[in-house]
Amino acid sequence: MKKHLFIASIALTGLFTFKSNAQSFQLLDTTGAMGGSGSVTQPTYNFTVDTSAAFDVMFNLKNTTSAAITVKVKKRVIANPGSDVITFCVGVNCYPASTTLSAAVSIPANSLLSNGFLTDFTATNTPNTASVVYTIYNTGTPSDSISTRINYNVSNTTGIKQIANNYSISNIAPNPASSDISLSYDLKNSTQSASIKIYNMLGALVKTVPLETYTNNTKIDINSLEEGIYIYSVVIGGKAIKTNRLVVSR
Repeated sequence: MKKHLFIASIALTGLFTFKSNAQSFQLLDTTGAMGGSGSVTQPTYNFTVDTSAAFDVMFNLKNTTSAAITVKVKKRVIANPGSDVITFCVGVNCYPASTTLSAAVSIPANSLLSNGFLTDFTATNTPNTASVVYTIYNTGTPSDSISTRINYNVSNTTGIKQIANNYSISNIAPNPASSDISLSYDLKNSTQSASIKIYNMLGALVKTVPLETYTNNTKIDINSLEEGIYIYSVVIGGKAIKTNRLVVSR
């Protein structure tokens, strides 16, 4: 199962000194969990992630000046003893685990970066503690920057994996998609209500598709969705048992 931060709990720790030299932009917490949606991001986040699960953390970048700026995001893995998969997206561009520096993206004057900044962590079967630092900087003035650290405690304590393993659910395809997406599933004769929920990068629910039968190949019309990155969850009995990223591109 993959979680995303707008349904997650967060704790602070003193293991990392927050570095903020940013003058032209802010890194924002989009979830409200740290004191209100749009609050300034904290120095460090701690998460507990189940083995074989995944976790998205969503932020936003706000240009606080009266002129457009261009920024890049740099990823620095501090510790990854379990060889977990650590990736990120900036705007509509998503990068593999091997990428440590994003392409430059422009943020209009006094505006938010379209589609935001998404960090993604997929755990292996090995309990461990992984840590990564993300630094965002203004390409015109590299010292104009801000960093935050995310620590992931991977453990097999939540029981989520056991719930998910009772079902067979494919990934949505195609992905990226422009008009329609498909998903195959087998919910093992479940009698609980089930649906697919799609969220935008700010955590707002933008589409719900009921799953009327316990096994099927369902087709979903996404023409109403604007271009960008979304998070979709397959929800059964009120619990999200599979969550992943959806990119809409036309």
